[in-house]
Amino acid sequence: MEQGNLKRLVMIEWVDSVGCSGWEYTEGMEPIEPALCTSVGFLVDDSAEYKTIIQTISHRQVFGRTSIPSVAILRIMDLAGEVERAAVV
Repeated sequence: MEQGNLKRLVMIEWVDSVGCSGWEYTEGMEPIEPALCTSVGFLVDDSAEYKTIIQTISHRQVFGRTSIPSVAILRIMDLAGEVERAAVV
């Protein structure tokens, strides 16, 4: 993937599942709520089913891809609109 294709820098607020492992007594068991998450990255897949962002890009590689199901997304915010490629020093 070329950097020219990475145009939108976004912040996604979404909910994720939370679980407990191990045996628990039902008496006095506390409820667990889903986790509210915030992720920031370059939006590279914007399908109806999921959104994929990338945390870090280099000349020919990417690092840290995260795909988030669309049903889990609360909101998506554009952070910088169109991102221009900076000159590499």
